[in-house]
Amino acid sequence: MSVHFDPERHIYTVDGVQLPSVTEVCRFLAYDYKSSQPWLAEAAARRGTAVHEACALIDYGEIPEETPEIAGYLKAYRRFLADYAPDWELIEHPMGNAELGFAGTLDRYGAIDGALTLLDIKTGQLHNAALSAQLTGYGNLLYAERGIAPDQTLALKLSKDGTYELRPVLPDAELLRACLFIHQTVTKKGKKK
Repeated sequence: MSVHFDPERHIYTVDGVQLPSVTEVCRFLAYDYKSSQPWLAEAAARRGTAVHEACALIDYGEIPEETPEIAGYLKAYRRFLADYAPDWELIEHPMGNAELGFAGTLDRYGAIDGALTLLDIKTGQLHNAALSAQLTGYGNLLYAERGIAPDQTLALKLSKDGTYELRPVLPDAELLRACLFIHQTVTKKGKKK
């Protein structure tokens, strides 16, 4: 399957068919879904994107631009790298599968302390249900694309003060299925109007 990601519009297509992202499918579990202050979510999303891009440059051995807004997060990421020395196989890797019905960009996949690890980088709060559904989706995509099931699934929260938290995330296939059902139902209703 040929996956194409348009970062400007945040749209995934697989063999020419547009698929929702894992994040879009799991949006109902987000605490700021339909927030009364959408500008805060937009600012957090921009910051998260900048941190993700800079962390990828670090992983590729390049030096990212460190604005004051993201410098602490990058310090936290460098601390994590020094503490765990991961051996990444995939970095910011777009995937999609028409049979699964969704796509997404996997943050990191590789070995940490000898364990095959799926890792998601966060710059905001860690919400267990949202993480479980999202990382289950990425795990399903990874398995569909490469036949790989990770030994562990982790969330890495980077903080502005230069600290980090590494938390195990338990996959939850039932929760992901519920999110897909809700997404498909809402999408169908929206098309009928």
